[in-house]
Amino acid sequence: MWLFTRRSTVSPESETAKRDAENSLMEAQARTPDSEAQFKESRRVTEQLKAHNRANAYSDFIEGIVLGRLSDGRS
Repeated sequence: MWLFTRRSTVSPESETAKRDAENSLMEAQARTPDSEAQFKESRRVTEQLKAHNRANAYSDFIEGIVLGRLSDGRS
């Protein structure tokens, strides 16, 4: 049964892969605060745009009522 014995040495490829994975994880963790800040800023801007678009839609609707305009183009 010597074909199924366990190797006691680790291959250089697996050590390199492990080291690369650890480095990649450390780099990702180092970028996390920046990424989170960018994500929060993006969400904030998106919410502001949505609020702005809602306000414009309401003001257009009110303007149409006040000026007697209908949304289908009739006067």
